[in-house]
Amino acid sequence: MEWWGQAISMAASIALAPLLVGLSQTTKARIQGRMGPSVFQAYRILWKTWHKETTVPQDSSWIFRLAPSVNVATMLVIVTMLPWTGKLPSSWPHNALVLFFLLAVERFWSALAGMDSAGAFGGLGASRVSTVGSGIEPALLAAFGVLWAVSGHTAIAPLAPWLRHQALGILPWILAASSYVLVLLAETGRLPVDNPDTHLELTMMHEATVLEYNGRFLAEQQMAGALKFTALIGLGWIYLGPVMSSVWANLFMRVGELAVTSMALGWAESRFVKLRYFQLPTYFAMATGVGLLAFYLVASGSVS
Repeated sequence: MEWWGQAISMAASIALAPLLVGLSQTTKARIQGRMGPSVFQAYRILWKTWHKETTVPQDSSWIFRLAPSVNVATMLVIVTMLPWTGKLPSSWPHNALVLFFLLAVERFWSALAGMDSAGAFGGLGASRVSTVGSGIEPALLAAFGVLWAVSGHTAIAPLAPWLRHQALGILPWILAASSYVLVLLAETGRLPVDNPDTHLELTMMHEATVLEYNGRFLAEQQMAGALKFTALIGLGWIYLGPVMSSVWANLFMRVGELAVTSMALGWAESRFVKLRYFQLPTYFAMATGVGLLAFYLVASGSVS
């Protein structure tokens, strides 16, 4: 049963990844008073982009060509590591630190691809993606400090959700969830850190690293972004959300959580304004500080 549940959940998360991006974009458009695209627009864009002619910059190397495939493969590994149904098959790899390392690998290859495009915008985007990544990583570790303090290990599947540790009080979980939401907005390139809809030279981050891509390579980058969006939302709910006793109940609950969260992020984006680039260190410090405060409350025994 665990193998079947994991296989179905992996297939569902891959198939639904573009839909979640579409839900977020449509919700954002409706909140702003626009009709917006269909929630299925992301599928049409992927299909159309995949079948277009693929060209590469004249001065680029094999790194530019390999980066999209590496990013997709990395995101697929992350998706398969997550216990979507609340349980993982025996001996299945599920260490959180490995997952965080894979996220860093994806950022590294995105930055390499941006620099290898031999364009000014690619180098600018690579620099900004690397800077944001260096601020995200300590905040990401701090956001999950509560669970590691409770469980004493870094494995994903055995980490008990909040329903099993009500004695700790609600405050540490609220702080940990708040820290992770700030990380989620930054890691997925959402406002107020980045604007995925902009193509202005002075504000582009992730978009600048894929500006020179087209055809199949661009479709792979778009799919990698959708998988990353799905995996990071799911990771937050798997760690900090409730869990059911039934494998299938967990699976359907995760699908609902993903849909609601993607729409909530679309709503939030319509309420935020983009921070100036030099204000981002303050944003990352706040995300890290909130997570560390939650960790301190649990590790010091201040809440019980």
